[in-house]
Amino acid sequence: MTPRPRFTLAQLQYFVSAAEAGNISAAAARLHTSQSGMSTAIQRLERDLGCALFIRHHARGITLTASGRQLLDKARDLLREAGELQELGQDLQSGTTGRLTAGFFVTLAPVYVPRILPRLRAAHPGLTVEVLEADGVTLHQALRTGACDIALTYGLDIADDMTFETVARARPYALLSEHHPVAGRSTATLGELAQTPMVLLDLPEPAHVMLGMFERAGVTPPEIIRTTSLETMRGLVAAGDGFAIVNQRLRPQGPFGAEVHTVEIAEAEEVALGLLRPAGLPPNRRMHVFAVECRAAVAAITAGASPETAPATRP
Repeated sequence: MTPRPRFTLAQLQYFVSAAEAGNISAAAARLHTSQSGMSTAIQRLERDLGCALFIRHHARGITLTASGRQLLDKARDLLREAGELQELGQDLQSGTTGRLTAGFFVTLAPVYVPRILPRLRAAHPGLTVEVLEADGVTLHQALRTGACDIALTYGLDIADDMTFETVARARPYALLSEHHPVAGRSTATLGELAQTPMVLLDLPEPAHVMLGMFERAGVTPPEIIRTTSLETMRGLVAAGDGFAIVNQRLRPQGPFGAEVHTVEIAEAEEVALGLLRPAGLPPNRRMHVFAVECRAAVAAITAGASPETAPATRP
């Protein structure tokens, strides 16, 4: 293991400045520090490096030793790399170029990814967005480990080490085929829906919420058909007389041309939809522009706009 350097960048800067000026007093004035402070810093650097850097001439300045000449270029390289590191850090915080890993709750991804990514590419061509589609537990873990920067998800079981910003509130709907007994109505009760099988998206958070709705309403859950795929869920609903519960209105066209419809559930409670990120972590510029596009997409979908009519935004 490489030993940790005992010298500082400030000491290297004093060394380089003194070497270029040929005089410690002149170098100290250039860096707006005291001559005694700079002399002490250079002496400590010589002690830490284990070699003399300057030959000191009484009242006639300083001259680099042979060792000092060999170390000068290396010190300049280190200072230049440190400056580049600082610039990179500032750009990573305030710039929109680079990489962003954006998380989407698995049921939200098919609705929002096609709306958000094209707008980000158009407005910020230097930004590369990687998408992580996952359930809530996986998104939390990815945010904790830095594998994900920010996520669009539901406000369900938010951990204490996370910050959640509500963007909108989603009302659950029943998704059903045109042959379902309550198709064509604007509202149905859970009791009416429970007369036919329920196609359940069998992920921890959605399953808990959906089944909890029946428990709170005092309704016995119907026969349950389980799937972990949103498209499979839609296909099963479109092909039969069962129903599913979703938190946003999905496109009406199902597989093989079959249509699905949405009906409001009388007993349904709204669920928060928003942006999740680690608590105490200031959002960088890339996270900010992603959040702006998320808010625009949520607003457009809430207003009933299609991908073609939803407005693109540029912060």
